[in-house]
Amino acid sequence: MADPAIPLLSDLRTPPVIRRTYMVPVVHFIYLNREDDWPVLGPMHTDAKHFNFPEPHYHIDARFLTADQARLVRNYMRGSRLADGFDPLAVTVSGLPLAKRRVANPVEVPKGRPELKALRCSRKTPIYPFGDRPPMQALRAEYSDPAIPIQKPDGRLLCPHRKVDLSSFAPDADGVVVCPLHGLRVHCAQRAAA
Repeated sequence: MADPAIPLLSDLRTPPVIRRTYMVPVVHFIYLNREDDWPVLGPMHTDAKHFNFPEPHYHIDARFLTADQARLVRNYMRGSRLADGFDPLAVTVSGLPLAKRRVANPVEVPKGRPELKALRCSRKTPIYPFGDRPPMQALRAEYSDPAIPIQKPDGRLLCPHRKVDLSSFAPDADGVVVCPLHGLRVHCAQRAAA
């Protein structure tokens, strides 16, 4: 149950403040051999069409990883060809989702809605690392560039691809947010009043 004194991440229309606590969606799961509550972005989904990943999964919200979780991710990614030249946390958000297949997990990702948990924002959003790769280019070719967000009545702006709430991500100077899940560029400069 959400603590009314702690703001919901989903209510933000600007980036979360580092060192401030928010109610964040989490999934209890064994990830990288650690059973824990992992902060997640967006809904559970599959990515068979562009990314050859048909298993249901969530993506990590690296902004809210605890220090221990972030250390575990960095250690796991150290020496990985996937992480060569990239921030390990950015690779984890987009390239190492919470899924049975990805980390040889013996259990399925829990179905249903994530729980809300009070977590401290520890870092800015990692920069999407794979924008020049063919799957991302194919995805971007299906949308205008930048894509037009789905605008909800409450002012939230959703990525048109997997409906990730982009409202708590800072647009660049051109008003574009690069979705941290799959790299779709979304025009988020025109925010509705909350």
